[in-house]
Amino acid sequence: MGVKLIAFDLDGTAIVKHKYLPECNRSALLEAHSLGAILVPATGRMRDFLPECVKELPIGYAITSNGGVVYDMGTGRAVIENLIPNGAARAVQKILDGYDVYLEYYTGGGAITRRDMPGRARSHYGLPESKRHFVEDKVYSFTDDFGAMLRETGLCPEKINLPYLPEGLREEIWERLSEVEGLRLTSSIPDNIEINSAEAHKGGALGALCGRLGIPMGEVLALGDNGNDVTMLRAAGISAAMGDGSGDAKAAATFVTAAHDECGLAQAVRKVFEE
Repeated sequence: MGVKLIAFDLDGTAIVKHKYLPECNRSALLEAHSLGAILVPATGRMRDFLPECVKELPIGYAITSNGGVVYDMGTGRAVIENLIPNGAARAVQKILDGYDVYLEYYTGGGAITRRDMPGRARSHYGLPESKRHFVEDKVYSFTDDFGAMLRETGLCPEKINLPYLPEGLREEIWERLSEVEGLRLTSSIPDNIEINSAEAHKGGALGALCGRLGIPMGEVLALGDNGNDVTMLRAAGISAAMGDGSGDAKAAATFVTAAHDECGLAQAVRKVFEE
């Protein structure tokens, strides 16, 4: 099968420790690109939080915020959008106002949080060392009141992100958010919740982008590791889940490769291109 496009998740798939692209993965992606494959990162991150090691690859488009927005990386402009309606975002915020949890809104490729939150991420919110990169390395815009922001601006977010929730509290919040119509809840790591429009998911964004580019889904390779990758793994003509990925990702994929920190992406890409 000739692969014309490779859609690859970042955290837990292409990159390790949330910021490093191993040489084995970098070289495999570049080899595939030299053979004509378009490279498309597909991530829960917003555009402005793509790692430099990924932006250095020859990428023309990026699926961001779990399919909330597809950006043309050359112009920085959104070419496909599936945003959370303002009314649904306000319903979410009404629920979250009852919890003291770290919270982010993604919009325009960037992130908004409450002014006091980053400084209290460690001491008050208890973000573990493994999560601090997701807060301390971001450039934020700030608000003093999420609810007022939504009411006054009419903001329709790309994604609402809860990067860390203690066990037990996560399940409770998930259950309450599930009652809000028009949303899709996913996780890219076991202790977070990522909130999108029901219409936003990586598989749908990938299909829309391929339609725009004139590429059949049968000529797409998708690579992922977790729940927010499942729709993409199912949609692509061929797909691989990382060996240390979640059970639902493995069930959705065409095959399972090595763990993400054992060059799983590189092994999968080379397996497909050598067949």
